Formats: sequence, C-alpha cells, structure tokens
Amino acid sequence: MRSQSAPDMVGRQSELEALRAVFDEAAAGSTRLVLISGEAGIGKTRLLEELAAEVADESDVIVTHCLDYGAVVVPYAPISGLLRELVESHGREAVDKAAGTGRRMLSEFIDGSKLSPTRDDRMGVDRLNDAITTVLENLAASKPLVIVIEDLHWADPATLDFLRFVARAGVRSGLLFALSFRSDEVKRGHPLRTFLAELERNRRVDRITLPRLTRTQVRDQARSILGTAPDADRTLALFERSEGVPFFVEELVCFDRAGGVPDTLRELLLNRYDALGDSARALMRILAAGGERVEHDLLAAVVDDPGTLDDDAREAIDAGLISIHDRDYAFRHALVRDAVREELLPGEATRFNTRYAQALTAEEGAPGERAGRATRIASHWMEAHDVQRAFAASITAMDLSLDAFAYASAAQLGERALELWDLVAEPDATAAMSRVDLLREVSGAWYQDGDMGRALAMVDLALRETSPEDPTRHADVLRQKAAIRDHSGATDAPQLYEQALDVLGDRDPVMRTWILAELAAQYMLIGNLDDGIRRATEALENAPREARRFASVAANVRGCSRLSLMDISGGLEDLELAKELAGRDPDALLRYYVNASDSLALLGDFPRSLEVASEGLRLARANGVERSVGSILAVNTVDPLFALGQWEHADELIDRSLELDPPLSFKIFMRAAKLRSLLWRGQVDKAWELYGKWRPGMTSLGSHQAQVRLCVAAVAGHLAFARGDLDSAWEAVSSLFSEQTPASGWTLPLAGIAARVLAAKRRALLARGAEAPVLTVEEEQLRACLARDEGWPTHSLWSTVVDAELSGSLATGDDPDAWQRLVDHPDLPGAAVVLRLLARLGLARAFLESGDRARAAETLDAVLADADDVGAQLVVATAEQLLQRAGIRGERVPGNELTARERQVLELIGQGLSNAQIAGRLFISPKTVSVHVSAILRKLGAASRTEAAHRASQALAQVD
Repeated sequence: MRSQSAPDMVGRQSELEALRAVFDEAAAGSTRLVLISGEAGIGKTRLLEELAAEVADESDVIVTHCLDYGAVVVPYAPISGLLRELVESHGREAVDKAAGTGRRMLSEFIDGSKLSPTRDDRMGVDRLNDAITTVLENLAASKPLVIVIEDLHWADPATLDFLRFVARAGVRSGLLFALSFRSDEVKRGHPLRTFLAELERNRRVDRITLPRLTRTQVRDQARSILGTAPDADRTLALFERSEGVPFFVEELVCFDRAGGVPDTLRELLLNRYDALGDSARALMRILAAGGERVEHDLLAAVVDDPGTLDDDAREAIDAGLISIHDRDYAFRHALVRDAVREELLPGEATRFNTRYAQALTAEEGAPGERAGRATRIASHWMEAHDVQRAFAASITAMDLSLDAFAYASAAQLGERALELWDLVAEPDATAAMSRVDLLREVSGAWYQDGDMGRALAMVDLALRETSPEDPTRHADVLRQKAAIRDHSGATDAPQLYEQALDVLGDRDPVMRTWILAELAAQYMLIGNLDDGIRRATEALENAPREARRFASVAANVRGCSRLSLMDISGGLEDLELAKELAGRDPDALLRYYVNASDSLALLGDFPRSLEVASEGLRLARANGVERSVGSILAVNTVDPLFALGQWEHADELIDRSLELDPPLSFKIFMRAAKLRSLLWRGQVDKAWELYGKWRPGMTSLGSHQAQVRLCVAAVAGHLAFARGDLDSAWEAVSSLFSEQTPASGWTLPLAGIAARVLAAKRRALLARGAEAPVLTVEEEQLRACLARDEGWPTHSLWSTVVDAELSGSLATGDDPDAWQRLVDHPDLPGAAVVLRLLARLGLARAFLESGDRARAAETLDAVLADADDVGAQLVVATAEQLLQRAGIRGERVPGNELTARERQVLELIGQGLSNAQIAGRLFISPKTVSVHVSAILRKLGAASRTEAAHRASQALAQVD
C-alpha cells in the first residue's frame, strides 16, 4: 500500500505566505522566531517542508527535532542535532572559528567533554548559550540560516532556555527559527506554556496557528490524492469523519481505497500497519519501543534478524508508515507510533527495551550526545522494569546532564533515582553518594534551573536527614537552603546563614569564608551595614588561600558598606582589594566591576564609572557572557552615559539589556532607567503607563532592599511631578524621611527632587490663598535628612540644589542669586546633564519672577539649545511654557538680539536650506538647528519659518 500524501499542499497558502514574510525579514539581517501550532495531524510538518523547499536556494536549512523518550526529556536533543548538521555542512574548523571567544566551550560540548568548570553555574549555562548563538550569528552573516525544530512540546528545559536566550539576544544576522508544536499536548502545567507566554511578548516572535480544513479544502485534498474530485456525498463523509484534519483525510482516503470504513480512530491509525507482512509488523513494534527516532545502526543491533531489516523497512516506507531522516527511522506521525506501541505485549516491551538499553550502552555514539544517550538508556531500563540498572543509569545520566548544564533533566533523573533508592541493593555504593548528597544534588539542579519550589522541597528533605552531629554537612545544607530562600525573595536568609556558622564552628575554613561572605552581602542589602562589615572582615581575616574568590566577595561587600557609611577612602581601597583577590577568576572579577562601577556613579564620578563598567563589559565579552552577565554591567553603564549626555547609546543599552532579561534587581534598575529616559525625552504618558505595569515588582523588592526602594521613589517622584500630581510626587519622595539605611548616593538626589516638589506645593498653596510660611515642618525634615549625608562627596552640590529650590522670601525658589550659586557651583559641570539643565531652568524662572525678562530669555534660549541637543524634550517643553507664560514668545525683548550663530542660521534659512542642510553646513546637529530656528522666530516676532525666510534679508540688514 503506497503513501497517500497529497501532491499539493491544500488550504495553507496564507500561512506559507506569512512564513515567507518572516523569512524575508530575517534574511534582511535580523533574528526571527516563528511558532507554528496546531493539533496532531494538522499539517505543521508539511507546511515547514514547503517553506524549506521554497527558500532552499536562498538559505541553509537545517531540520531537527525534539525527542520523546519517556518521562525524562533528553537534554539538548535538537541543539545537538543542529550542531551535528552544521559540522557536516560547514566543517568542524569553520564551526569552531564561528564560535569566537566561546570556541573552547563549544568544542567541549560537541566533543562530549565535561564543560569547563565555573564558580557560577548559571554563568556556565550562559557561556554555552552564548557560544552556540555566536556560531549561528556568524554563519548566518554570509547566508541566511533557517533552523526548523519540530515537536517543541517534547523540548527539554535546556533547549527552551537556549531559545529564550536567542530570542532575547537579538542576533543581527539572517537567522530564522521555525518552531512547531502540538497545541493539544500543551495542557495546564506543561513547561512549554510559560515559554510560549514569554516569547509572545517578544517583538522578534511571530505565531501561526493552523486551523482545520473546510469542506471545500477537504475535497481539494482528496482530489490531489485521487486525481479526481470525490462526489458531494463522499466529500461530506470525508469531512465529517476527518473533522478537517489533513492527516486523517489522507488515512481515510487510503482506507476507502482498501475497501471499508474504520470503526475507531485506532483502526484508522493501524490501517497501514495491518497491511504489512509479519516481519515488517515486528520491525514496526521494535521501532515503536525505541522512541521518537531510532538510528539505523541501533535498530540493526536490536532486531531479531538484521538481514531482513532493509526489506522490512522498505515495505513500511512504501506503505507510508515510516520515513527516513538522514540515518534515522521515524514513524510518519506520532499518533501512528502511539497506536503501534499499544500493540506491544508485556513480554515484548520488556525484551525490546532491554535490547535497546544494552545496545546503547555498548555503542560509542556521538561524543556530544552522551548526556542524551545516558538518559535514553535510563528510560529503556525503566521500561524494562530493571530497577537496579535503571537506578545506576539514572545516576550516570544525571552526572552527565549536570556536566552539560542541563539542570532540569539532571533534576528529573535525580528524582527518579530517589524514587528507586529503597528498591535497589546498596544504593550508596551504586550512586557513589549518600541519599543526603543526592537530595542536595537534585536541589542544586532545580535551583540552577530556576524552580525554587522544588529546590526548597529537596533541600528540606536533606536537612531532615542530617543533624548537627555531622556539623560540616549540616552547615552546608543550611547554606544551600539560605541561598534558595534568598533567591525566592524571602527575608530569613541571614538567620539561616548565621545558623550555619554556629553549626560549623571553626571547621572547614573555606566553607566558613563562603558563608561569611554571603551573609555579609545579605546584611548589606537589607541595610545592616555594621554587621555586614563585621562579617566581611571576619571572612577576610581568616580566609585560606584556596578561598580567595570568596574573600574577594567579602572585600566587595565591605567596600560598598564602608562607602555607604561615608568611609570613602576605605571603601575604595576595599574595592581594589576585591579586584586583587579575584586574580584571574572571571566570575569574581565581574562582580568587582559591577560593584565598583556602581559605587563610582553614586560618588558622582561618571567618567570613571563608565570606564570601569566598559572594562567589565570587555571581560564579559572575552568570556562569552556578553549577552548574559554583560547585561548586568550594562545597567551600570547606562547611568553614566545618561549623566554624560550620551542618551542614544544609553537607550540602546537599556532596550537590549531588558530583552536579555537580567536578574530581578538589575532588571528593576534598568526599568527605572527606561522610565527616566522616556520621562526626560518628553514621553510622560508612556512612562507613566509602563510604571503602572512595572510598579508591583519594583515596590515588592524595594520593601527589603534600600537601593531599589530609593531608586523607585526617585522615579515615581519625577513622574508624578511631570504629570502635575504634586500630592503623589510628595508621597513618593517623602519616603526619604523614614529611610534608615545609610545610602547617601541615593538619598541626596532624592532630596533634590523632594525640594523641587516642596517648592511647587508651596507655590500652589500660596496661589490658593494660604498664608506664608507653609510646609515648614516638611522643610525641616528635608534639611535634617540632608544634614545626615554631610561628608558624601556630592553633598555640597545637592545642598546647594535644595537651597536654590527653597530660596526666596516665600521659600518657593525665586531667588536668582541662590540659583546663580548653583549654576556657578564647581561640581555642577561634572554633574548629570539633567541637573545642569534644571539648574539653569530654575535660574531662568527666578529671573522671570524678579522681572528680569531679558536675562530670563537669554538663559532659556541656552537651555533650549542644550536640552534639544541631548533630547531632553521635557526640559524643552518646560522652557517653552515659561517663555509663553511670561509673554516673551512672539515679542521682541529689548536687548534680545540675535546671536552670531543665530545670524548664520538665519542667513542660511534665507538661502532656502533645510535644517539638515544647515546642520551639515555648520557642523552641528539638526536638533540644535531647530532650537536656533525657534529662538530666531521668537526674537523676530515671526509666526513661521516661511515668514522668517521671507524677512531674512530685511532682518539681517536691520541687525547690521
């Protein structure tokens, strides 16, 4: 019986066109992912085959699959297949070269070696993902690369993690991932549901859902198979029985040709199988027991008579039951495989699975697929009900999965071993570890995978099975639990670390240094700086040489804590000590760069902060973690860039880093940077909308982390002030008054915002008839907070800001002398560009309040030019409002003559040049030209650019 696939694809033209459009976008030089979903038999594979055929001449197409081998998914199955195909098509040397700095990591993965050790296991995952992504990026740069991954519903978490990474990384090459999955398999609780939800929020991801065929399309499909269209009755019968599922249409047409109508779905699915000879049917049962795909050599090692394998396989292929993919056999559809597998007798299932396990154990196989092969062996022994061998194989597969950073698979395998623990002889000897150690391995794997609930459950079991009588192990389990609790956002981690230290005593100085360093970090984060310094000092004074990395962490923590307590020189010395202790350990060095760059920014040394953060980014790039750990350092790069007026670069880093999904606290700081950027660029409503969306997560973490709390207060205060909601603005910034954590680098800028809001509230109250003085208690609270931070390097500047904002007889900020002192402050030129703009904006407003309209106009013109040049449209809008409110706009002000630059611009306007042309002629930005044009229109009293151009010669003659 021959295959009855339709020669022509029916009812999928619009979906194919959509796929082609996504491919064209990717081929233009970007990364695109498209999710193709639909129920079993709906035609996902056929659609992808049509796409592959259509773009084959324009791109390299690689097809790989996720594999179903039982309860524990095979780690990296489609990724291993992808790399194998790339090596075959491009050569190993080209693939290694394309990996760049990740060459060693990639080579170890392909060769099946234990991947290079890293102190930070999550960094190991990131390095591997980055190495594979870099390969794809570089190979796709010369020719678009289409990667088809089918059956994503069987994907292992490591593969999904890689795809998340690619989607976030945004490779700038012609790269298209086409991912298919059975929507009917993705029930509630399925791991793919969370993955799909995450990807659907990504702008690089499209989704195509395949519907069932209509009655007309069913008729067209039958006609394509049969050569003639079925009559109306037969079409209706096909449509009703197939329910519009293309695979069922094909099988029903096949069944109808053989004569008869199937009574059940199972009968339909087994129709082709039943038509085979006895030997071919036996082969199909063996194949069904082997999993989703079975290699030819493996199948030959398992069958009863290898001599009949080729003939039997050919018979099944001709019947349309199985297909060949490279050297693998697979059922044409998973539904058919499931039906054939149900035909297995109990004895057959045991016998076949035993053979598969033995054959897989005996073969060498591809080095890079050792973890996957070990997982398959364990699954076959489980299916064969050989618990002793299943236990040993599960332990081996767990170890290999851990070596490959496939943490979810490792955890699942470890849990299987725990289930079998009491059923096997001498489990400790077989596993080469105790049950407690296995529980801790499983907990650690779940922790690295991000499943804190499972991690905590496993470590609690381990804790119950240990006691203080084994102090080193008990302390280590407590340390592990503390780390999990901290990562879960709980607040009891410090108590657990202290308990671990009490249990450990003076034993194991390396572990004690580790626990002390982590405890000190916890104390610093919650604002208990004295205890943080005490514990960090203890770690530094007692750390053995082999604990230098943990000592580096302790020096980092002590340095940041001492800075917060205004021991500036001591804090900076500790940070340099942290760098020295890190040596060449990239993990410890990157932690130093994160802390040092952040501290320098808080001290107001933006150029040096940017320099240190950039050094850290280079180190991250060299170690293959630019897209992961590098995104954290990008957070620390953004604030200096923004302060120095390099807003375009800062915005690029913000958007890219948010897509890379950094850890929660860093994500909050990056979101705050995004909100500030939108705010000062004048997009207040959009910033407010995003703040409403992000606020719950920001405030939740801020409840027990002072830096996050103060950062969110500053953003909320700025946003509410910009919207004119002074009460909400004051509510946000007044949290400063109850802040107990020393954090001058955060509280001083917040005091500046609070003074601005307080002055505005005073003006509003006085305008409504209130009698001065007003809000004196609030000012006293503010100044008390300001005094608390005396000694911080930027205190003098921020104190002058507060004095200016609250200057004048009514303390509403209308004293030009106070604002002039701020503008002339020696530290202002090195301050953030926004503060410099606001200082001159305040000066201009004070000039207006004092009646000095000429100096106000001159100051506002300068503010407009500089603000527009960096993109601070909120400042531009505020300056424009001041001009209009004072009646300066459209009115010639005595002494308000054109500047030399404005004369140049006006002359070029008269020549008919556009802003872009003028910018090119004068070597300035178009934005600056637009500011000069606005100033010219105001000074000449012209209503439009056209009028100014018409009057240019007259105006120039008048000025000359």
